[in-house]
Amino acid sequence: MIAEITLFLSGFCIATVSTMVGLGGGVFFVPLLVLAFGLPTQKATGISVLTMTFTTTLATIQYARQKRINYKVGILLDVLDAPGAIIGAYLTLLINSNWLAFIFGCFLLLISILVIRKPYPAREETLYADAFRLSFKVIFFSLIASFLSGVVAGMLGAGGGTVDETVMVLALNMPVKMSSATSVFGMALTNFIAAISHIELGNIVPTYAAPLAVGAIFGSQVGPYVSKHVSEGALRKILSGVFLIIAARMIIIPFI
Repeated sequence: MIAEITLFLSGFCIATVSTMVGLGGGVFFVPLLVLAFGLPTQKATGISVLTMTFTTTLATIQYARQKRINYKVGILLDVLDAPGAIIGAYLTLLINSNWLAFIFGCFLLLISILVIRKPYPAREETLYADAFRLSFKVIFFSLIASFLSGVVAGMLGAGGGTVDETVMVLALNMPVKMSSATSVFGMALTNFIAAISHIELGNIVPTYAAPLAVGAIFGSQVGPYVSKHVSEGALRKILSGVFLIIAARMIIIPFI
């Protein structure tokens, strides 16, 4: 019973924070299942993907009601995921994956600072998706983000959402209130397909997946609600803090 409660609360907390800032939560779900519950990485990844499928799908519904999603950008963020993931997986054959994680962690450390320092739109109307035009610049950087997020996911098994968020916030100057919703929508499209694959491979352990997913489902409703009611500045601080935590985890991987 203690394990189930722990999984439920962990799923709730991770999903709440992740959906607030446009991340899937896999970078937290997988180590939780591996380190705290001793599951093999393949099983942990399968459970994580299934949980994120519920989380991102339900959070997308909430964000759609708030009109925060830029659907065109969200779809563009998925276009080059597959080729990027293939290249990322290939890179692990050339470079030790632990040191790839270290390099990515250092990159995120810098990004966490830039997210706080970069000026952001203050007017409320700029926070809605219909105020953000699909220019050549937006298309170009969205495709770059799609490819790089695939590379990162292929290398590390998680963390692709951090690339999407970074490009939307820093390169496109998109408010976090919009980028987080758009990122969640983009992940919802790909997580479903990945979850089916893991189910077919037998990577889902119901005794662990059920309480984690149920907690995450509740969290996926709280995250978008909180995101709507906090300021853009506060949301950027939360995003920066989450990036900092992920960076710390990635940086210490080669040394443990």
